[in-house]
Amino acid sequence: MRAVWDWHMPRQNAEDERRLVEFARAIGFDTLILSSPTPLVMESAHRLGMRVCAIVTPNVTAEYARNYPDAVQQMLPAEDAIAETLSGLDWEDYTAHAHRWFYPVQLSHLLCFESPQAQDELRARVNAALAVADGVAFDGFGFRNHYACYCPRCQTFREEMAVQQAGRSSDHLLAEMSEASLVNLSHRLYAHAKGGKADALVTNHVWPPFRPNPDYACRLRLDYCSQTISWFYRPHWSLERVRFEAQQMKRLENPARNRFVPFIGLFDQPHLLRTPSRIAGEMTIGLEYGAGGLVFCSLYTLWRYPEIRQVVQDALTADTIARIEKGEV
Repeated sequence: MRAVWDWHMPRQNAEDERRLVEFARAIGFDTLILSSPTPLVMESAHRLGMRVCAIVTPNVTAEYARNYPDAVQQMLPAEDAIAETLSGLDWEDYTAHAHRWFYPVQLSHLLCFESPQAQDELRARVNAALAVADGVAFDGFGFRNHYACYCPRCQTFREEMAVQQAGRSSDHLLAEMSEASLVNLSHRLYAHAKGGKADALVTNHVWPPFRPNPDYACRLRLDYCSQTISWFYRPHWSLERVRFEAQQMKRLENPARNRFVPFIGLFDQPHLLRTPSRIAGEMTIGLEYGAGGLVFCSLYTLWRYPEIRQVVQDALTADTIARIEKGEV
């Protein structure tokens, strides 16, 4: 899979939608990942031999959270206060100054993965996506505080675990249950997607991070597990770290669960850009450890900056030729 995510390309009319698909295909991508693909996008993609995945998230509105609190993740009161404070923060400045690449807590409300109502809601979202698209791409599946949900249901589950596993520390039980929630949900949604459409492509972007075990994603049930080797925000990771991230994720890959695909993130704001030569180096690393597979985000950046687009296109083309010559394609 050589996929590209799109969030910002113009989609105001039929011409925009055809151009979006043709542009992605011309660069060398075979899979397009975007929100709410239309029948015209699908028609254009299939004509060019591309697949399209619709993005599915566990995000909910503040109104939904108020009306259905049992279906929504809860944090500790102090963490809610942190979220309220962070809502007024200039995030990009903060990332550079504090050398963080994600918020201490997520600001948006998320479904609780142990809630039957929330699970029904997610299955409905998968159904809606597959009614149009070739597959689904899960994004944002994690915890608001990056480690656990504190709703009454999750609290009760942990209390039951403590009784059954007497002697284990509360922090170990907390981490174990949270990781199991993420992994079990991926198995449920994978089975649901394949049950409704056997040839559905099921992929994701691992986000937000899970603090107790940053390497948990090798346990998820997916066709392709897209994991970040180079992030959007400053300070930019060194190429040495990019290679380390790719090596670690490839080492942990379990093909019986999913195939690891490196994710390269690059937003279009000028102050966040990396140089074309730097992107070329990341592409080389990604294609090496992804066994020819790679995910890039976002397509709009490649639209705005032809010099970056060219190095991405060159890398995909050169790798394809090399793999053909080796008889791998």
